[in-house]
Amino acid sequence: MKIVEVAEFYSLQGGGVKTYTHQKLEACASLGHSTTIIAPGKSNKEIIYPGGKIIFVKSPVLFLDPRYHFFSKNSNINVLIENENPDVLVGASPWNGGWIAGNWVSSKGGRKPLKILFMHTDPVAVYAYTFFEKFLSLKKIDYIFYFFWKYLVRLSNIYDATIVGSPWLAKRFSSYKLHNVHSIPFGVELSHFNSTRRDTFLRQSILQKCNLTSNDILALSVGRHHPEKRLKMIFRAIKKVQKSMNIGLYVVGDGPIRKWVEKWSYNNPNIYIAGQENNRDHLADIMASSDMLVHGSASETYGRVIAESLASGLPIIIPNKGAASSFYGHSYSEIYRAGDTDDAARAIISLSKRDLESSSKAAEKYAKETIGSDIDHFIRLYNFFKKNII
Repeated sequence: MKIVEVAEFYSLQGGGVKTYTHQKLEACASLGHSTTIIAPGKSNKEIIYPGGKIIFVKSPVLFLDPRYHFFSKNSNINVLIENENPDVLVGASPWNGGWIAGNWVSSKGGRKPLKILFMHTDPVAVYAYTFFEKFLSLKKIDYIFYFFWKYLVRLSNIYDATIVGSPWLAKRFSSYKLHNVHSIPFGVELSHFNSTRRDTFLRQSILQKCNLTSNDILALSVGRHHPEKRLKMIFRAIKKVQKSMNIGLYVVGDGPIRKWVEKWSYNNPNIYIAGQENNRDHLADIMASSDMLVHGSASETYGRVIAESLASGLPIIIPNKGAASSFYGHSYSEIYRAGDTDDAARAIISLSKRDLESSSKAAEKYAKETIGSDIDHFIRLYNFFKKNII
């Protein structure tokens, strides 16, 4: 089966989408399929991988985050799709790339591929909720942005189906009448993220960076430096917790508000801004060697970092909104009111007072039994494609 994906959110310096894209290529190699990823980049080039290739199209830089680019209207994407002659054409963006893939028709009168809109993001939650929920109810925000929901409906209607990575998001999108929504839940690399990677020496060295000792609590934050991740709120919560216990926060990630993140943490010697971690082996080691994950985003469409943390045996502290909340389980997590600093601090203290070893075992057990592996996700995804190919 030949798959072409127009992936406007892919970047070599990216996070979750980059991880998922490379997992997809690996799955294609093992399952006998081929995927061509068409992504915007700083220059025209092609990279061959087992399972397919990535074709970069020279495109303008996204001014909000220079690590990313966006497709311009004169991009040569239609010709690239024609040359690949796909069985399945995936649009993985609600922006220009999504419209290009959805409206594509063979200029040579070739076969019509199965067209899939794959939604990695919930734009209303990421932007509107993040900036306006302090002033308006979520119901009111959705009402104000009803025009954008209509836009997403129009986009989804030019595809055969809309696919998302979590039941929570499928329910949300279906409630706003997006076309033929299906949930095919993501998995996690269980062989890669697991508690056997726990390293007491690594834990101690990280705590030293946070100006603490091995007897103290090590909290972890992983994610793009973007307003939706609510790092300022997390830092304030950590500061409140420090009034009653010694706790350090190790922050992995990078992004458009990096300077602000550094500024917010400046007066707290127990918060360490580590920057981007591109070595996934080392990231897995860090996750397994920490004591808890503190997550701020209330607009996750799945929560890959949360899933990887649980697989690593890392108990989690998560907000009560977005797909992050779907990972809640009493034995390995605490949940707090999204955006509420005091309640986040309460959740951190509550989890810290538990037997963290027991919580770690419960987290890993949940990941193995409920989340499942990444290859299981791709088997279900490609079976869906095969079943629906026109």
